[in-house]
Amino acid sequence: MKHTHHIIPKHMGGTDDPSNLIELTVEQHAEEHKILFEKYGCWQDEVAWKGLAGIIGKEEIIRRIQSEAGKERMRRLGNPLTGIKTKTNFSINDEFRKQVSSLANSPAAIAKKRKTMALKKHQQGNKNSQYGTKWCVKIDAESLDERKKFKDIPEGWITTTEWKERKKDKTNNAYGTVWVNNGNMNKLIHKNELIPTGWKKGRLMNMMVRS
Repeated sequence: MKHTHHIIPKHMGGTDDPSNLIELTVEQHAEEHKILFEKYGCWQDEVAWKGLAGIIGKEEIIRRIQSEAGKERMRRLGNPLTGIKTKTNFSINDEFRKQVSSLANSPAAIAKKRKTMALKKHQQGNKNSQYGTKWCVKIDAESLDERKKFKDIPEGWITTTEWKERKKDKTNNAYGTVWVNNGNMNKLIHKNELIPTGWKKGRLMNMMVRS
């Protein structure tokens, strides 16, 4: 089976011109996207490589595409409730997180959310059909592609949280540690250690790590 591969990917400005197309086997196609990902770091090539190679399944591909689309929307248009555009990783930007939280919980934002929920007829709390359910996966699963939601966890299944915990490499010297930063530098400390004065939880991007 042959695949048509864009030498310059469409996400990098490539076209469907015959000069930009080449026929490859599935294995060759996966390898080309792996090379592109390792060279340029584009998530589209990572998804194409792992999908073609069978490393990730359809559900994971869809989840990643939706996740990246959401990030791009936040970068270009901003949070639909607050209008704030994401400049850095939301989860590690403490000031941005506080600002978004404050605005998202303002009376105007709450009123807008309630109006949206009412229009969608979204049921909250125990009225929601998903209330009390947990994402689960088989104990011996190799990935989360086959995860399902259950209220009562069947025998042979565990929650995805427990599955992730079991998969952690506890021999890794970073296991049990957390990132902290002082505004200029990152470092890892054990999760039971007190955070040093002048430092706070979270990791700054593109910063050096102090040993």
